Amino acid sequence: KKRKASKGRFKKLWRRALGSPPGITSRSEWLELMELHSDWKLNHVDVNEEQTGGGGVATDQKAMLGPLPGPSVILTTQQGRDFSKLDNWQATEGSDHRDVIMNLLFGEEGGDNCDTDHDSTTQQKKKKRKQSATSTKGESKVHGRNSNAPPLASWSTIGNMGSVGGLAVIEIEIIGGERDTTCPLMPSQRIMDTISANATNAWSSLIQPKSDEDPICSNDDSDKVKRTIGAACKVKLFQGNKQPRSLSEVLMFVPPPPSGKTKKQQIGGVNLFCAMQDMLLKPKQLRSEGFPVEANASPPLTSGTSDEVMDAKKAKEKVRTMSGTTVPGGNMQISTEDDALEVVSALSVNGVVEGNTQYDADTAKCDDFSKNEHYVKSYAHDQALNGDPKRQPKIFAMDCEMVETSAGQELARVSVIMCSGVSNENGGSNAADVVEEEKTVVVLDELVKPRRRILNYLTEYSGITPHMLKNVDTRIEHIQVHLLSLIDENDIIVGHSLENDLRALRLVHKKVVDTSVVFRGVNGRKFSLRHLSNVLLQKKIQQGCGGHCSTEDANAALVLALRRARRGNSFGLKEGARRQAIPIVFQNVNRAANGKSKEFVNFAERNDGSCVCIGPNDWISKYASDGAHHVLSCESILNSMSMAVPSWLSSDKSSKRAGLLWANLRCEDRSTDGNCGWKKEVIKLDEIMKALVDRVPHHTPILLLFQHNHKKALALTQQRKAANNPKATCGWTSVQEEDWMKYMEQSRHGEAIWIGSACPSMCS
Repeated sequence: KKRKASKGRFKKLWRRALGSPPGITSRSEWLELMELHSDWKLNHVDVNEEQTGGGGVATDQKAMLGPLPGPSVILTTQQGRDFSKLDNWQATEGSDHRDVIMNLLFGEEGGDNCDTDHDSTTQQKKKKRKQSATSTKGESKVHGRNSNAPPLASWSTIGNMGSVGGLAVIEIEIIGGERDTTCPLMPSQRIMDTISANATNAWSSLIQPKSDEDPICSNDDSDKVKRTIGAACKVKLFQGNKQPRSLSEVLMFVPPPPSGKTKKQQIGGVNLFCAMQDMLLKPKQLRSEGFPVEANASPPLTSGTSDEVMDAKKAKEKVRTMSGTTVPGGNMQISTEDDALEVVSALSVNGVVEGNTQYDADTAKCDDFSKNEHYVKSYAHDQALNGDPKRQPKIFAMDCEMVETSAGQELARVSVIMCSGVSNENGGSNAADVVEEEKTVVVLDELVKPRRRILNYLTEYSGITPHMLKNVDTRIEHIQVHLLSLIDENDIIVGHSLENDLRALRLVHKKVVDTSVVFRGVNGRKFSLRHLSNVLLQKKIQQGCGGHCSTEDANAALVLALRRARRGNSFGLKEGARRQAIPIVFQNVNRAANGKSKEFVNFAERNDGSCVCIGPNDWISKYASDGAHHVLSCESILNSMSMAVPSWLSSDKSSKRAGLLWANLRCEDRSTDGNCGWKKEVIKLDEIMKALVDRVPHHTPILLLFQHNHKKALALTQQRKAANNPKATCGWTSVQEEDWMKYMEQSRHGEAIWIGSACPSMCS
C-alpha cells in the first residue's frame, strides 16, 4: 500500500515537472521527486507504456526511467515557438532580464504554487494557514515570490524553479565592425547561418526538437537532458539618447528599494485633495520647469468692447452645454471643426511663456496652420448653471503621445483619467491589515490628427501608427474644448513631465502635480515614470518595443501621486545608498544563511557553490572587484581563459563549481584593412556554446546577452556633449550627428537567449 502511494505521488510530481509552467516551485518537493525517481529507477522493471489522465501530460513509464527535467526561462505565450524565424523573437527591455535573474537567485521557492495535497495532517494544515496569515502582513508576495525579487515581466515565466542549482550570466561585448549590418556574432545571425549552411553544431541543437525526437533526452545520451532555447529576445537596453548603458549597468545592479517603511494612513482620515495641495508646483517652479504660464494676468471679461465680452461668454456657455459628453460627434454640441475653432479663438489667451520662450499668437504664425492654434486657460465653472452647486474639486491625470511634423512634435493621442476614490480591503486575518487600491476611471482617451504632414510617427515611443490615424477627424481644438468643459481651474492635474503634455495641448492650468518633480533625487536627477512604477508600485509599464500607452502612463502617475499624498515623504526612492551589484547581494544572502538551522527559501540561501566573475581587467575593477569568491582575468574571448566559463559551471566539486557565474567576454575587431575579422571570434563563440550545451548541468539556466559597439556610442556621446558646450571651440557636423545616431541605435538594441532544459510543454 505504501509503495502504491509512493508510485502515485511520483507520477503526480513527474507530470507537474513536465507540464506547463510553473511546474515544481518548491525545493522540498523537488528533492522528494528526486528521491522517488531514484527509487523508481532501482525498483521498476516494467517499461510498458501506461497512459494516465490528469495534469495534461501522459506518464510514460519508460520515459520516467530517464533523467529529470530542470529549470527553464520560457515565454509565457506561444511556448515552443520556432526561434529560427526572427519574427518569433520576443521584444523585451534590458531590465526584464535583470528581474528574471533576481527571481532565479532570490525568488521564494514554493509559495502559492506549492502542492497542498501532501499536507495530510490537521497540524500541517494549521501550520500552513498560520504561515500564510503571517506572510501577508510584512511582505509583498507576488505568485510565490517575496519582496526580494521584483515581479516578472508579462512575457516571461520560470519553470521548475525548485530545481535551480546554479545560474550563468554571460555578457558578449562586441567592439568594432560595420555599423549598418548585423554582426555574425549575434545569436540571430549565428542561427540563420547555421540553418543556411545546414550545419550541425551547438546552435542547431538548441533549436526546438522535431516531433519525432525525444523532447527531453539528448539524442546521443539517454541519461542527459536536452538543452534548448526557452526564450529568444530582442532587447532594448536603454531609453533616450542622453547616455548609452552597458550590459553590466543594465543587468548587474539591484533596483533601489522604496525609502524606509511606509506607514499606511487610515483611508477615512486622509482627504486626498487636501493632501495633494502640498504637492502642487509653485508659480516659480512652473516657470523653471517649462510649464506654459501667462506672462501677465489676462484682463477681466468686462474690458474691451461689448461684442468681445459677449463672444467669451457665449463661448463658455457652449462649453458648459457640452459638459460630460464625448468628442467629437455624439451628444457633443460642438461637433464641427469651425465651431470648435470659434470657441477656442474666443477663449484664447495671449502672452503665454513656455519655459524661457515667450509664445505670442501674432508672432508664432510660421505657416498657414498656425492661425488655428491658440492657447486656452482653464477657468472656474459656474456651478449653479451646471446644476451642481456643490461640485467638489477633482483630481485628474493626463498623458499625451506625440508624432513628429514639420513644426516639431504635435499631439496625436490624449488620455485623461479621474480619481474616484480609494478602496480598502482586508488583506489578512487582522483587521488592521488593509490593502489599499486607487479607483480611477478613464474620462477621455482620443486620437488626434495633426493638420501638418507627419514626418515620423515615433511608433517606438508613441505607439501611434499610420493605420490608427487613417480615419481620425478629431483636431486639437476639439480636445481643448472638451478639456475646458471637464476641468475646472480649481481641479488638480497630475502627470509625469506634465509640461510637455500641457504644451502639446496648448492648455494653461495652475494647479498641477508633476511626479518627475515630486520624486526628484537629491542631486536634481529626474527618474523616469517606468523606473518609479517598477520600484515603488512593483508594476511594469512601457514594456517591449510597441510604444507607450497613455492611459497606462497616466494611471501610473496618478497612483504615485496619491500614495505620496497618503503616506508622506517616506514614499519615495531610497537616496544616498550605494548601488548594490547582484553578485554582492548573492554573497551576502548566502553568508547570512550559512550555518543557520532553518528552512532555506531561495537559491541564494541554499547555494553551496562559489560566486565567480570572469572578464577584462577594466570590467573587473568597475563591476566585480567586491563580493566574488573568485575573479579571473580574461581580456578577450580568444583568450584561453574564456573556456573557464563552462569549466566553472560543470565541475563536480562544490569548491570548484560556480553557484553564480557572471562573465563579460569581449569580441573586438582588430582588422586594419577595413575588412571585418570575426572568423576567429565566431569559431571561439561556437566552441564555448558547445561546451555550455554539452557539459553544464541541466539544473543551471544560462543567459547570454549581446551588445554591439557600446564603447563607440559612449565615446561619441561624450564628444557630442563637449562640442555642444557654448565655450567649446570644436564643432559638431551633420555627418558626426548621423554617425552618433547610428551607433546609439546599434548599442541600444541587443539580443538575448535563455538556455534551459527541454520539456514536452515547450515543444507543444
